[in-house]
This record gives sequence, C-alpha cells and structure tokens, in this order.
Amino acid sequence: MTERKPWWRSVMTIADLGKISVEEVLKLDPAELAETKRRLGFNTEHITCGDTYGGVKDVFYFKTSIAREVPRDFIGEYIPEAHKRGIKVLIYYNVHRLHVEFGRKHPEWIQVNAQGRIVDNLYGSGCAPCVNSPYRDWSFQGIRDLAAYEIDGVFLDGPIFAPGACYCENCQTLFKGEYGVELPRKEDWKDPAWRSFIEFRYESIASYLRDAEKALKTVRPEAVIYMNCTGLWPAWPAARDNRRLMPYQDFLGAEGGFLYYDLRATPLWKPGMAAKLLETQAGGKPTVVFIAGAHKGWDTYLLPPTETRLLYADAVANGANPWYGIPLRLAGGPGALAAGEMNRFLVGNAEYLEETVPLARVALFWSCRTADFYRASVPVTDFTPQGERLGRREAAGNFYASFLGCYEAFVRSHVPFNVLDEEALTLETLRGYDLLVAPNCACISEEKAEVIADYVKSGGNLIASFEASRYDEYGDLREKFSLSKVFGVEVGKGTFGPMRLDYMTVVELESPLTEGLSATLLPCPVYGIEVVPTTAKPLTMYHEKMPARYVKLPPVSRNPAVTLNDYGDGRCLYMAGNFFEHYYNYHNPDYRRIVANAVGLMSKVLVTLENCPTSVEVTLRHQPGKGRLLVHLVNFTGEMTRPMESVVTLRDVAVTLHRFQGLKKAKALRLGKELSLEDVNGDVKVVLPLLKEYEVITLEPLEVTL
Repeated sequence: MTERKPWWRSVMTIADLGKISVEEVLKLDPAELAETKRRLGFNTEHITCGDTYGGVKDVFYFKTSIAREVPRDFIGEYIPEAHKRGIKVLIYYNVHRLHVEFGRKHPEWIQVNAQGRIVDNLYGSGCAPCVNSPYRDWSFQGIRDLAAYEIDGVFLDGPIFAPGACYCENCQTLFKGEYGVELPRKEDWKDPAWRSFIEFRYESIASYLRDAEKALKTVRPEAVIYMNCTGLWPAWPAARDNRRLMPYQDFLGAEGGFLYYDLRATPLWKPGMAAKLLETQAGGKPTVVFIAGAHKGWDTYLLPPTETRLLYADAVANGANPWYGIPLRLAGGPGALAAGEMNRFLVGNAEYLEETVPLARVALFWSCRTADFYRASVPVTDFTPQGERLGRREAAGNFYASFLGCYEAFVRSHVPFNVLDEEALTLETLRGYDLLVAPNCACISEEKAEVIADYVKSGGNLIASFEASRYDEYGDLREKFSLSKVFGVEVGKGTFGPMRLDYMTVVELESPLTEGLSATLLPCPVYGIEVVPTTAKPLTMYHEKMPARYVKLPPVSRNPAVTLNDYGDGRCLYMAGNFFEHYYNYHNPDYRRIVANAVGLMSKVLVTLENCPTSVEVTLRHQPGKGRLLVHLVNFTGEMTRPMESVVTLRDVAVTLHRFQGLKKAKALRLGKELSLEDVNGDVKVVLPLLKEYEVITLEPLEVTL
C-alpha cells in the first residue's frame, strides 16, 4: 500500500487576509470569508485568533483559559467552512508584540533594555514580551487550547528579542546561572560577555520554539508549526538563528517578499534571495517566502499587479511556497487579483512544481558569522525597522552589499546558483559544485577555512574578495588571511581608500578572465587591500592614487587588484578590494564580465539564453521522482523605476541546455503550449515564443549527467 504524501509536501498558496478586529469578527460570515480565499486560489491560510495584540484587552476568538473575553468562537465556526473548500487552516499566533496597555498589566512579562526601561515602542506602540518570563507558560496554554480544535497547524509571528534587550530579572538570573557573569550593559563585540549575550539570546528563542512545538503536538501530533524566521540579513538583532530553530518547526519561512519605501534601492530578486538561503537551511523541509501585498510601510496601499506577479514568480522559481498578506477589505483590488491569478497557476500545475530540487554548479556563500560579527548593514524589516542604524558600519566592507553585488552579477549573467551558509559548507556538499564564491566573507573559522582549502586543493574553484577569511568567526582580526595559501597572496599593510576617482589596469590581456572587456583601464573599487603575491599571478594592478580630477594618470602601483592562483588541482580568483560592493553600487559592466568569465572558466555551463536581456533570471530545478527538468524564467525587464506597472514582453527567447540527456518533450506551462526541441551539437535548444513576467518550461524525460 502506497503511503499518502503529507499535504504540505505539495504546493502551498498561503493567505493572510489581515488581523481581524473585534468589531469585524462579530460581523464576519465564516462561509463568505472562506469562499473569498477559495476564489483567490488559496489552499492554505494563516488566520488570526485574537485581538490581544491589536486591541487593549486579552480578547480571543476561540475558547481558551487565557482569555478574559471571547466575544465569538469564530475559529470554531470558521474551520469547517475552510476545510469544506479544501483550505488548510494554520492559526496566526502573535508572540512578539503586546499592546502597551495590556503589557503594562504584566510588567514582569516585558523585555527591558540595558537602562532598565521596558521596551514599549515596538512598531512605535507595542511591548515586546520576553520568552524567559512567565509569559512563556501563558502563551503555551493558548497553543494547547487551540490544538483542541481541528486546526492544521500554528504559525508563530515571532518570538524575537528587541535590539538591546533583554535585561529583565528572568534573563539576568538565567544568564548569570549559565555564564557566571552579569549581563553586559554595553555593546562591545570584542567582549566575551557580549558574545555570550548574543548566544544566550539565540538559545532562548530556540528554547521557546522547542517548548511551543511540544505544547502543540502533545495535543495534536499531526499539526504543523513554524515561525517568522531570518532572511538575508544579520540574525543577531532579533536573535533568530534558522539553523537552531529548524529542529522544532515543520517549515522555514521569512519576509523575503516585503518591499519597503524606495523600491529603487531594493533588489529586484529579493524573494529569490531569501528562498535560496531558506532552502539550504531547511534540510529538505518546505520553505515559505512571506509576500506583503502592500507597498510597505503603507500597509493598506497595494503594490501594482506586475510587482505582485514578480514577487510570486521569484519565490517559486527558487523553491519556496508563497504567503500573501493583505487587509481583508483589499481582497478585490488589482494586486490581490494578480495574486489570485498566480495562485491558480501554481495549484493547477502542482504536479510539475512540487518536491523539486535546484540544479546548479555554482554556490554563493552567505556567511552568517560575517553578517553578525563583521561590518554590515541591516536591511529594514518588520523586526528591524531601524535598518542601517543597527549595522556596525565602518570605513569599508559592507558584507550585505557585497553579497547583493555578487548575487546580481550572477543573475544578470544568467548563471544558475545556490546559496550556502556555514553549516552547508562541508566537503561532501562542496563536491557537488564546481565553484564557490565568497564575496567579502570576512569572518571564517579555521575549521571552515580548512574545508574550503581542501575543496580547492581537490579540484574545486574559489572566487573571493576583499577581507575574506581575514577575521575569525567572532570578528577578531587575524594577522593574515586564513586562506592565504589558497589566494596565493599575503596581507601587506592592510586596507586603503577611499578611491573614488581611481583606476586599475588590466595587465594580463591574454587571460580568458579578461576577455571581452570594454577597456584595459577600469575604475577600481572604492576600498582596496594591499596584498603581496606569493604564488598568485596578477591580472589587474591598481594605479597610484589620483590626486585630483583632470590630472595626468598616476603610474601603476605595486598593488595587485585581481589575482589568479593555482592551488592543488583547483584555482582561486582573488579580488583585493570590495569589488562586489562596488558592482552593487555602480553596476560597472566590466566587473560583471570578469565574474561571468570566471564562472564560464571555473564551472560547467548548464544553460545559455539568447535574445534575452540581463534582466531575466533563470533557475533550473528538477523532480527526482518524475524525471523532469524545469527551467524557470523571471522577467524583470520593466520601466526605469519601481514599483513597476508593466514588464517588457520578450519574444523568441532561445534557451539552450547543456549536459542533459534524454530530453524529448518540452512545454511552456504559462503559455500552455508544447515547444519544439532542437539538437545543437548534443545540446538541447528550445525557443520560447513569448515571455511576460514568468514562464516555466518543463522538459522530460531527464537524465542528469552533470
């Protein structure tokens, strides 16, 4: 007898139609609400269970001993209506914010800052409950009471620590008992006590999730649980370490689809970035990218339909399930209708999209240690509204910007790639890749540096930049790169700059890495690092600093800017400056060409696109159990501003697939058309007649021979 697949192993289209007030819940028709979600193509949902966090009182919409008032058992009425329409019900349970007035009734629950003041300004008006306080047991009782209903699971919004917290009596006692010292009152990243404080906060959140899972599954073992976790930003401000949290949750989700304020400063492929990281951290469990339908922080003003389709497409193309959140009263708006269109496409093609895995020969390293302990920016999120002000920004070296620059160079070069974190950095994993890229991954432990060195020595390839491996995993400066032998250089006098008028010269014109450059004199990155080659060969050299504009070009210096080194059976391209950050800020096309040349030289090319701009992202995925290859194409070619109201429709995009055998049949799912296959010297070529925002080409049967 074949074992039935769990429902959450298929495609999930997850709705969150807002936090319902007491006034609204008294008027809502459960059948009408469920029907609205069904019409929009949702098969799963988060539904709020109370007004405790939006209103003044401890009011819930289900029978629970923690409620002071239950104006209506709406959860009990609603679940049968949702299930009747095939919608799985996950309860939205907020565990990171209490209304100020409610919080003040329980001061022993509330997080406290280093000055002894309670945190009461979350989102400008909320209290942050502490997971180490008696609030913990109160909230778990609510979960147990929810589990008495026929719910399919619980979604926890939070828990978090607010930046600079918590110094409540519970945290002080627990910290001293575990570490033997008082909680440090000053942020000092070199202080062992501060590092222990960061560790303590991480473990406290993980402990809370562990016990929340137990509270749910003791009563309802088949129910799922997950929480709002960390995307591509430093984890320390809210203290959510995805790797520590994964053992206690069934999915992994993060706000990769929340777009804030000036969208021109937001990467087009933000949802895909989050999805790639979540997939590597989820360990095979489903992933969810939370997509806010609104143009944040205007929570009730929706993004245009084009932006909505692109958010969906980029999340799905990179393996994630979409969650779409808007206020209920906007469910008939153009943005919501676009979400409904995407939902119906995904559910209608679930057999092609479920249980897929990525195909890539290139890995991009997101260093969680560097994000936490090095100079870095913090993007704006719902949990870090201060954004940049939380970053330890110094003169040079923004890791987040370096990562974004490398990511964009890959996307615009049509390179399929995966994102790896420290835990995924093992020899076994790396052997599945031809190339690892470490864009200013400064904080690398000796253990991980040794893994990288062994990988290159045994035939792998590495691209690294600026201060990669110059610091240990706690951000302490080393005397030399931990990967010096792999780079083939030693640190000289250290970093220098800024160089805003300055140049580097290509000195190795015959190298395939410098092929196709528009010039031999190129702008240099704003910050460099002085290195002395030991075994590496310089490809470009810095000039001496320009004293001013409109003066004679200074001579070439003795400082290499880009070097290539053979190490064992592998090679390393090292960039002695913040090259990727420079590309992110200024988009110099020759920087991208160097990166694209390196990828072509150091890895097996899997796909090439013709008659296609750099603004199209391509990802490859396959279904191991069904022998299918899927080519996802996300078209970001739009107006010269954002939010985009339309994309440029592309025609006759040629997709050539390399190193795949046995392919005989192709279909474009969005167009609903069969495509012709052409054999080109053993490779397979298909021409897509039309590409709007998104297309998925399926090819079968597949034999993977990478």
